[in-house]
Amino acid sequence: MDVRLLRTFIAVAENRGFAHAAEALGYSQPTVSAHIAALEEDLRGSLFYRDRRPVELTPPGEALMIHARAILGEVEAARESMSDFLGVRRGSVRLGTYPSATAGYVPRLLHQFKERYPQINIQLVEGTSSSVEEAAVSGEITLFLRPTFPPVASALFDSHPLWREDFKVIMRTDHELAEQSGPLLPQILLQHELIITGRRVPESLLTHPFWRSLGERPNIIYEVIHPQSMIELVRARIGIGVLNQLALNVSRVDGLFARAIAHPAAVRDVSVYWLRSRALPAAARALLDFMIEEADVPDCAISTKQQKRG
Repeated sequence: MDVRLLRTFIAVAENRGFAHAAEALGYSQPTVSAHIAALEEDLRGSLFYRDRRPVELTPPGEALMIHARAILGEVEAARESMSDFLGVRRGSVRLGTYPSATAGYVPRLLHQFKERYPQINIQLVEGTSSSVEEAAVSGEITLFLRPTFPPVASALFDSHPLWREDFKVIMRTDHELAEQSGPLLPQILLQHELIITGRRVPESLLTHPFWRSLGERPNIIYEVIHPQSMIELVRARIGIGVLNQLALNVSRVDGLFARAIAHPAAVRDVSVYWLRSRALPAAARALLDFMIEEADVPDCAISTKQQKRG
């Protein structure tokens, strides 16, 4: 099976169309169509619903996608292994991330890593905790950043902790809790309507040591994905927010006030994850080792190495 055809197939699926795939690959649209036609003839089945906009994979196409990603991953790994043998690190890595890490950690990581490995290209895939897990299982990404809570849904992953950051309570400056000073007693949170980030079933919130220590589930009125969405809801007097420090640092919080929480478990740990069943290509291994050993963590966080020394 021609690897070029598989690469074109993946590009059409990811770009949701033949024209966009041609642009991404630098091919003409007739070339992309010819590649897909040749692949369909070889496999004796239609891979795309061409009458839908954007185009969608057929069931045979979805089945092929899993194998196509695996095949291209192995090809890339072989190329990288030869590069390592010749003393040159090259290749590409797809890194899954989430909004506050993308803004507060990834830019510096990319800059530092590029200085060390200029021939390795990092592609970013941003999403929620569950979506980056799914992308890793499907082979779309190789490594992903994720808070350790809620726990990953699958036991298929290995991980390594990177940093720890504090939770903060964010409110308007005219809110009653803003009139006080010092860390906020955690039980006070049970008396207020809260907004948090993330999507989880109600029971899973109490698996976190901090929320479990309160003895009952807080009154959470909204869960949103993006930190700025929470901040704007707080700004509109909808409730008060509980947010990690990194998200606060990279958000527009003018006119709002943040208070620490007087509890040792009011923290969020962030780790890097990868599938244990797949050998990491050399480029991905280089990025993983760099994140663990050398990359700077966000200024507002404590690295895993600092925690151990402490």
